[in-house]
Amino acid sequence: MQPSCHLVRPDQADEAAVIEMVMGWKAAGGRMHPGLLRDFDGRYAEWLDRLETIGNGTDPDAEVPQTLYLMKDEAGTILGAVAIRHALTPANFTVGGHLGYGIAPAYRGNGFGSLILRLALEKLAGMGIARVLVTCDADNEASRRVILRNGGVLENQVTDGRGTLVNRYWIGIDPAGL
Repeated sequence: MQPSCHLVRPDQADEAAVIEMVMGWKAAGGRMHPGLLRDFDGRYAEWLDRLETIGNGTDPDAEVPQTLYLMKDEAGTILGAVAIRHALTPANFTVGGHLGYGIAPAYRGNGFGSLILRLALEKLAGMGIARVLVTCDADNEASRRVILRNGGVLENQVTDGRGTLVNRYWIGIDPAGL
C-alpha cells in the first residue's frame, strides 16, 4: 500500500534531501525531470531564490512562470518532483505541456508516478485549469501508462527539437470536483 503523500514547495529545510535526490538521479543516469531540478547547481539558497522568481513571473530568463513542488511521504521523504506551468507558451503547447514530473530513481516502480500526476492535476484544478496537456517521449512506456491511468487521451504525436517523437495527451479535470 502506498504511503500518504503530498506536494510541497521546497524550502531551506529540504536542502540535504534535495541534494541527495539530485545526486541519486545523476548517478542513475538519464534525463532528470522536471527541468527545474536540472537548474540546481549545488547553491541551494540561490536555487530557492530563482524558483521564487520563476514562480512569480519576475525571472527574465524563464519562458513561463512555473512552480516546483516536491512530493513527500508522511515521513518527509522526497519521492519525486513536479513543475507546474502557469500557462502554455507555444513551445509548451507543442511538446512541454502544463507540467513536468519525475520520480526519484530509488522510488520508481511503486505507483508514485500516477500519484504525483494526480496531485499535480489537483493543483492545476485549483488554478482553474480544466484541460491539462501532458506529454511524454513516445518510447517512455512508464510515463504513457501513468498518463493513461490519470485519464489522458492521446491527441497526436509530434517531433521535438531533439528529433524525439513525443506523445501529446489531454486530461480533462473538473476544478470543482477534485
